[in-house]
Amino acid sequence: MFQKIDSLLKNKITFNLFYIGIIKFINIFSKYILLSYLVRTFGEENYGIITWVDSFIQYFLILINFGFDMYAAKYIVENKQDKSKLDKIISTIITIKASLFFLSFLILSLFSFVDGISNYIDFMYFMLLMGIGEVLFPFWYFQGIEKMKPIAIVTLVSKGLLVVLTILFIKRPEQILLYISLLVLTNIVWGVLGFFFMKKESDFKFIAVSYKTIIQYLKEGYLFFLGRFSTLFLNFGTIFLIGYFCSKNLVAGFDIASKIIFAFVFPFEVIQQAVFPVVVRSKNKLFVQRLVLFTVCCGLLFSSFIYFFSEQFMVFFGGIQMSKYAFLLEFLVILIPVISCSIIIGCCSLVAFGAIKQYNYALVISCLCYVFGVLVLYISNEIKFMNLLILRICVDVIMVLLILYFSLKKKTLL
Repeated sequence: MFQKIDSLLKNKITFNLFYIGIIKFINIFSKYILLSYLVRTFGEENYGIITWVDSFIQYFLILINFGFDMYAAKYIVENKQDKSKLDKIISTIITIKASLFFLSFLILSLFSFVDGISNYIDFMYFMLLMGIGEVLFPFWYFQGIEKMKPIAIVTLVSKGLLVVLTILFIKRPEQILLYISLLVLTNIVWGVLGFFFMKKESDFKFIAVSYKTIIQYLKEGYLFFLGRFSTLFLNFGTIFLIGYFCSKNLVAGFDIASKIIFAFVFPFEVIQQAVFPVVVRSKNKLFVQRLVLFTVCCGLLFSSFIYFFSEQFMVFFGGIQMSKYAFLLEFLVILIPVISCSIIIGCCSLVAFGAIKQYNYALVISCLCYVFGVLVLYISNEIKFMNLLILRICVDVIMVLLILYFSLKKKTLL
């Protein structure tokens, strides 16, 4: 029996790890090419503006996705041999995403009167069109059927197109709107190609879904949405608050430092996405325990490496003018093992073993702690750059401790 499990792990994990690794590598590589190019072309302040606007729009993209990337793959795994159920699942998800896309524009309009946001509302409306790609892109489907090659191709085409078009057409600091146009265009290409491959693979036929079915999916998915929102809220929320209360220049420094940090977190995201379907089937706790130990050791090693070469990293990605933010990188390195363990334990221990509510509770509680911390800082007039960074790190530590606590309580790790 164990020999069978080991064989299954090797085959499925190797296959998925390879293509998910390609996807993540393309995303990271293209992001850093753009980072290095845009900081030097737009300058510190204009790059900070783009990053700040993007941090706000990401909330709406999270709403449109509604956590489907976290839990819809499980539906596909369980029903991938039943075409009628697959059609119903896909149709329901697309219907919900499309509805949330239109709702997002209505919500955004409410912010058009808020000081500090109204100055950039045109950029925000335009950037929100990236939601079209989010509606169409079926990462969850291909993760569920464990065939990630089409998604790797789509990612290579869309990200490569964005990099090439940016280098060809973005030459001056004032071309912010043109760059947003390229973002929207390539994101739509990403979604359309992903949908095309899904339809080709599944012979998908759209069916009208009942209101009752939509409500059922929303009820099942709202905790994943809250969990996903809570996870990304920490990073995008910190960027937004820095830009709103401090300066757009500091946004640029924080964004570069955090992107470097997440470059060393992404291998663990690859591993998690590759092993998740297999752990769902095998329920192999020993494998998960070894994976957690591996994550801790590698995370600490990566942190030490970045700490000692922090200035070189900042200069390489942002130019010599960004060397002054090397202290940020040194300060944030603790997030590598912390976030990596949250990803591995949360998904491969809690979610894979069915403790879905506990996983999302940990994320939501952490988010509430962050909101409470921000309110305390605001009331005490202490919303300052370093205070926001300290709060961010403390909340991530709280998150991984909560995830570990629920894993031990539900006996999904030991």
